[in-house]
Amino acid sequence: MNKQSFQMSAKKMTIACGILAASVSFGASAFAFSDLKDNPAESKINALHHKGVVNGVTTDRFAPKSKVTFAQGIQFIVNGLQLSPKPSNGSSTVTASSYFDNVKDKAWYASAFLIAKQNGLALDKSVDPNAAMTRIQFAHLLTQALQSKGNFPVTLMYADISDGGKLSNAEMNSLQILVNTHLVTLEKNNTFRPNDVVTRAEAAVWIYDAAEFAQTVITPDEGTAAPSNLYEGSVTLEKAGEGVNKATLTVNDLPNPGYSLTIDRIEFGKDKTAVIYFSVTKPAPGKMYPMVITKGTAVTYLPEGYTVTAKSLTTNPSSSGSSAR
Repeated sequence: MNKQSFQMSAKKMTIACGILAASVSFGASAFAFSDLKDNPAESKINALHHKGVVNGVTTDRFAPKSKVTFAQGIQFIVNGLQLSPKPSNGSSTVTASSYFDNVKDKAWYASAFLIAKQNGLALDKSVDPNAAMTRIQFAHLLTQALQSKGNFPVTLMYADISDGGKLSNAEMNSLQILVNTHLVTLEKNNTFRPNDVVTRAEAAVWIYDAAEFAQTVITPDEGTAAPSNLYEGSVTLEKAGEGVNKATLTVNDLPNPGYSLTIDRIEFGKDKTAVIYFSVTKPAPGKMYPMVITKGTAVTYLPEGYTVTAKSLTTNPSSSGSSAR
């Protein structure tokens, strides 16, 4: 190649590289919302947008402080946690309007509502897709979506949520799970502001963190759990501090020391009752343990004055565990 040809080729290459660089620069900036500068949630929101989980209110604005409607919130949760449609029973085609009075089948959010319902999310038949979601409504549905992905261990220490007195038992259970898994952080004086409208930025951050949690912690049940309906759990309580009891869960008759015991969740009921749900897991494959009947223990903490029972997640009616007070 002569010098002139080389110079022409180099010039063409420089122009081509310049066009490519401009294209890359434009492509990167397309995913950056103009109203998120210096917002702590900016990187997570842009990452979700890049994955197609969330969209802006315009091509370049996300409106981080705007309210989340049920339509938006359900779409966030279904997309963010990659919930899948479930086959319906029977031959007839099931649509969103089969379950919800105010969801039109041709609405952009209809498939998200249908998938949410199929995955067990507790949505009222009369839910208004255009109504604003509160923080506790979004948190409760987010927890249910996480639980639909599979079992995950949560060693619960009861969080005293100062403004949670009017929450239902189910809502409080969901919020306790999110707090203990560090997916939600309580604010000053242990407040959550449950009845405030959830903002688009808040919802996006919770979705981002929950999706990461689901990917790294939750694994589908692949038969690793022991037949825990064969085991009964007993609970003993002892004072651990002012207003707090230490609850020790014990399961006897484990086949060998390789079996482990996990507290999956705690449900708080009426009249100061609580149920500790547990699972027994088989030893890791390939490891050898002496064939010695043993017992497993796990510890959690509860408010003082509660009557506590223990139940396996797959318990049969004749094996419900024992109680302690």
